[in-house]
Amino acid sequence: MLIIGLMIGGALGTLGRYLLSTAMQPLTANAPLSLVTITVNILGCFIIGVLSNQRIASNIAPGWYLALSTGFTGAFTTFSTFELETNTLAREGTWSLASAYVFASLILGYAALLLGRFTASRFISHGT
Repeated sequence: MLIIGLMIGGALGTLGRYLLSTAMQPLTANAPLSLVTITVNILGCFIIGVLSNQRIASNIAPGWYLALSTGFTGAFTTFSTFELETNTLAREGTWSLASAYVFASLILGYAALLLGRFTASRFISHGT
């Protein structure tokens, strides 16, 4: 049953990624960085922050946590795409842009993770 939950979570994460990319495309078509990838990675960090906080507080069953964290956010976020896009920017000689892309993705992603954990601890019931 865990495997099925993982597969469903992965399918939904993939679908969510596609729908967000499609929705953002008109807004980001001329951006020098992949704002879709940054947005997806930051949102994924926020989601996994909420999930991990709920897991620590024992408000989410291990099977659900696996389906949502590994399945959904694993398929939703795009770290390998991020790495490829960073490499492309660097190979094109736009090191400052590549550095800004890495900085924005890592720092804002980590901040989103912390915000997700804070949001979950502050606004979502701990079940106690």
